[in-house]
Amino acid sequence: MTEPLPPFPRRVKGARPRFHDEPAIDRLLAMLVALTSEVSVLADRVATLETLSGVGHGAVDAHVPDLAERERREARREALIARVFAALEVELEGEEPGDYWETIGRIERGEL
Repeated sequence: MTEPLPPFPRRVKGARPRFHDEPAIDRLLAMLVALTSEVSVLADRVATLETLSGVGHGAVDAHVPDLAERERREARREALIARVFAALEVELEGEEPGDYWETIGRIERGEL
């Protein structure tokens, strides 16, 4: 029997890597990497659940949720978006929204 791997350290030692002169860009990249890793883990978990349930791969994509389930998903999605963008919202407080919110609205409506 093989020994379990030791846990990863909770804190990384040393300075954060810098890729761009603007620290906000580096923070955005860190957010993107974190979200990408979460999506990867979730995709693996969905595949595992499909396999274990015996419904086969792709069954989740074929599922059509009812109205109540769609509403629960929308609420969960909105909460996730609020958490992800909370750091940016703090920076935007007190500033004139300008074209930023109009662009976000166009993205939400599928115009971009």
